[in-house]
Amino acid sequence: MVEYRILLKAYVAAKIEAIEPRSERENVRRRIAGMIGNPKPMGVRGIPGYSNRFRVRMGSYRIVYQVDAVRREVTIVAMRYRNRRGQPECSTMID
Repeated sequence: MVEYRILLKAYVAAKIEAIEPRSERENVRRRIAGMIGNPKPMGVRGIPGYSNRFRVRMGSYRIVYQVDAVRREVTIVAMRYRNRRGQPECSTMID
């Protein structure tokens, strides 16, 4: 089994640490850790216009990440509450 390295943007790491309650924060961490063995778990959707960027729901949050299969890296590039009416779509969360 190929394992991927997980990288977090600094502001994403800070957002994860700020999640309350602690049980939800641990669920997000477990889901991210699961990407080590499978960077495209069930429920993942691609981001239109990007061949290597994906989004996944994790509890009340949506995570946007990039997969580099050559380097075997998953980089979490954005995280926020799931899209609610009136909020921009995921494509506006990325650089």
